[in-house]
Amino acid sequence: MDFILQDILPYVLTYKYIALFGISFLAAFFVPFPSGALLMAVSALASEDVFSFNTIILISILANILGDNLGYWVARLYGEKIFSQIGFRRVLKSKTFNLIEKRFREHPGFIVLASRFEVLSTLSVNLLSGVSKVPYKKYLLYESIGTIAQVCFYGSIGYIFAYNWQAINTLIGKIFLLIGFISVFLIFRFWDRIILNLKKVRS
Repeated sequence: MDFILQDILPYVLTYKYIALFGISFLAAFFVPFPSGALLMAVSALASEDVFSFNTIILISILANILGDNLGYWVARLYGEKIFSQIGFRRVLKSKTFNLIEKRFREHPGFIVLASRFEVLSTLSVNLLSGVSKVPYKKYLLYESIGTIAQVCFYGSIGYIFAYNWQAINTLIGKIFLLIGFISVFLIFRFWDRIILNLKKVRS
């Protein structure tokens, strides 16, 4: 997503905190902008006094929380209806999905928190949280903790490593990609066992 960052960074340099808020909000809501890389880039500039680091952190946290919560509520109110209309009714009504949905609704904590660190996983989990009707107070708690941790993590990397942030960003991207591949492999490898355990928990 480096090419996207190259397109949006000039807007942040021109419109500063307003652009940072808007892009961070949209990235949390439904547009897969590379918000982590953007935060590192802007924080690197803060180390040169182009921006205020504290202001960057506060604006990013606020924008992410608002965007995440809007995505959650849109998915909660309209997600099932929209997915049913575009051909996913059978999936939503399947026993397998119902088992996963029930388990996730009861124990969303780790998944919601960990998903904040990668933009596509953030959007997917916000959607799942809304469609599954995860209790809002529980969602908000873990979402807020995860967002604060994510913003401080990426912001600190940019500020501390300054113009070496791109190398760190590349490394982080490779690590998340590896984690994603391993997770998908394990899910497919142990899918039957996972479903069996979910059924045991339900019964």
